Amino acid sequence: GTQHGATQDIMEQRLRVAMSITETLDEFHYGGVACNFLSLDHIILQWTGNDIDGRYCSASLINLSRAVVFAELSEKDAKEAIRKDLNELGLILGALFSGERDVSSDVERRLSDDVFSDFDEANNDDECDHQPSKRGKQRTLGDGLPTYLSSMISAMVGDDTAEVSELYDNASDVLKDLQVAATNPGLCLIPVAKERDRASLVMSNTFYGRRNEVALLTRSLQTVAVLGKPNVAVISGRGGAGKTALVNQIKKPLEDINGRFIRVKFDLNTQPAVLFSALDSFIEEISDDEEGLELKQRIKDSLGSEISVVANSMPNIAKLIDKSSSRFAATAEVSTIHQHEQMKCALCKFIGSIATRKNPIVLFLDDLHWADKTSLDVIQRITVSPDISHCFFLSCYRDNDFALAKPVESMLDGIQSQDVPIIKVPLGRLEIDYTHEFISETLCLPPNLKSMKQLANAVHHKTGGLILYIKNFMYELCEEGLLCFNVSRRWQFDLDQIRQKDISDDVVEYLKHRMAKLAKSRYLLGLRVASCLGSSFSVNTFQRAVDMKGVNLDDFVQFVEGNGFIQRVNQSTMHWAHDAVQQAAYKTISSSKVESLHLLIGGRLLVRTPKEDIDECVFDIVEQMNKGFNLIKTPEQKCDGAQLNLHAGQKAMSSLSFHSAAKYFVCGIKILGDEFWGDNYDLTLSLHQKALEALFAIGDCESMDTIAANILANATCFEDEVNAHLYRMR
Repeated sequence: GTQHGATQDIMEQRLRVAMSITETLDEFHYGGVACNFLSLDHIILQWTGNDIDGRYCSASLINLSRAVVFAELSEKDAKEAIRKDLNELGLILGALFSGERDVSSDVERRLSDDVFSDFDEANNDDECDHQPSKRGKQRTLGDGLPTYLSSMISAMVGDDTAEVSELYDNASDVLKDLQVAATNPGLCLIPVAKERDRASLVMSNTFYGRRNEVALLTRSLQTVAVLGKPNVAVISGRGGAGKTALVNQIKKPLEDINGRFIRVKFDLNTQPAVLFSALDSFIEEISDDEEGLELKQRIKDSLGSEISVVANSMPNIAKLIDKSSSRFAATAEVSTIHQHEQMKCALCKFIGSIATRKNPIVLFLDDLHWADKTSLDVIQRITVSPDISHCFFLSCYRDNDFALAKPVESMLDGIQSQDVPIIKVPLGRLEIDYTHEFISETLCLPPNLKSMKQLANAVHHKTGGLILYIKNFMYELCEEGLLCFNVSRRWQFDLDQIRQKDISDDVVEYLKHRMAKLAKSRYLLGLRVASCLGSSFSVNTFQRAVDMKGVNLDDFVQFVEGNGFIQRVNQSTMHWAHDAVQQAAYKTISSSKVESLHLLIGGRLLVRTPKEDIDECVFDIVEQMNKGFNLIKTPEQKCDGAQLNLHAGQKAMSSLSFHSAAKYFVCGIKILGDEFWGDNYDLTLSLHQKALEALFAIGDCESMDTIAANILANATCFEDEVNAHLYRMR
């Protein structure tokens, strides 16, 4: 591992010895005494045989003939005496960590200098003033050591060029940093041979801070598990505050009580029935062991004949029962509103069947600010349902965007109006101590170095303590050379330039400018296309949608992952690191080109998707084409676009996503225009009839009257007018 081949266990043992020596020196300084001559000959280790107070041994300093008392010195001389002690401590610890001293064999031994040939001159004569080793010799002390320890040694020994901010000024901070290494050896004691290439910034995925919030959610989960009463908690905050990361902290306690976690992810391009899709995926993952079979039977018994109601929205539920069974018999045709109510009742029964005392459920509604009206309506219904117990409803949304937050807050008001309490968890900025911890671990720098603290303070001030902002700001500092990995294998930074940087206080705007500035044109195009596809998208869909000539997909993925934009989940799926990152990439598209890009993507998806897969991908295709429908010019293209919207609307209707269905039908009507009543009567009439049904279901009377008037003005027979008259009468 080190240049002397020390294993992790040996390095940890040496760390215990270093802590003992440093603690003894700190006690001397606390008592107002500087050793003034900290020599290897004058340290005795007493092994305890076990780990007491985090140490394997105690250290004693002998021969204190050169010691000085601070009270007898001026303030300047006292600081110089401490600095001299720290310099000599650095020499000793450097030699210790490098393996030049065996400290593991004897019960009691003196750290003599018999094998310290490099330091004989400095330690062989008590009658001579002790001088630090030469600059060149000092600078080799950290060679071969883990980056963290090497940085510590350098900050103790220093040299003539070292800034004051780069050096320790007390033994207490040295001890604290050694204790950090002892509690996190996997990060701080990585052998050089096994260290990752730190020239590339690798962000820590550790969760920082939010202890009160985690405790609150954990207690709420325990209440759900023990008492069975469902709880509703809402986490709000700015984009990038760490809302989703906070929710992820309850996965472990949930796992400990055999609970199940279901995540429903809404995004900028949310498709219809995303809630049903998440629940359907849950069904697909149910195993065929005894517990899984018991759960499947419970679902069947709970839904009964209503299993057919949810079958279109949750295809995997059909696998639980024979389609020839009476439970799967076709139901009588009912109104769309009644269908919607049936679906909500069935959904409540479904969730009630999978959430039990033995297996409580956390239903996480992520980025609820992107949810459509139908989804919010369904969510409100299930959260107040008396059929559901042992379920913890968790949701998060951005509260700093009024337009996005208003529908969510209206839904929450509706829930509270039915005497269902809501636990509100607002998230502000990360506390500055945790910004320090994050940067220390990311750069593998001791947290008590003055320069590290100054860097952390500057970053925290610039980013407002938003963890997403912090990470991306650190990436940008690397890109601009203000933070770099030097030849001494340590991170160095230009603090003055960092403090002078002028950046937006809005994380989305900041990310937008960062992307536009750093990305090569071919990669920026890929980011823009990906931003149009949703928070998560398949590799196949991305390859069909984009045309980056001369760019290898693996090179693109490496670029976006290296900059913290997109992550590749597996060989077939990629997702954005955060919805704010996706939103920022989308904003890099010029407003004059947004429609044409969407239409281009939609056209590519339509042409490049095999015919047998069109039904599965129809929402992807239509969502793109509809955002550029004003640019569709030829009659053939208009008919194709309208037909696709009819297909998508009917599919959305089958899953009772009426708001989405109405949107598709109405867009199909707009694409065709009035002239197609004569050119393609049947398609135009079908879109109008279906639009009436969907608009009636969502209660949009004004739009419904407009559609009905169009039918009555253009229908060629009374039979085609009937529905328009009926809906007007209702």
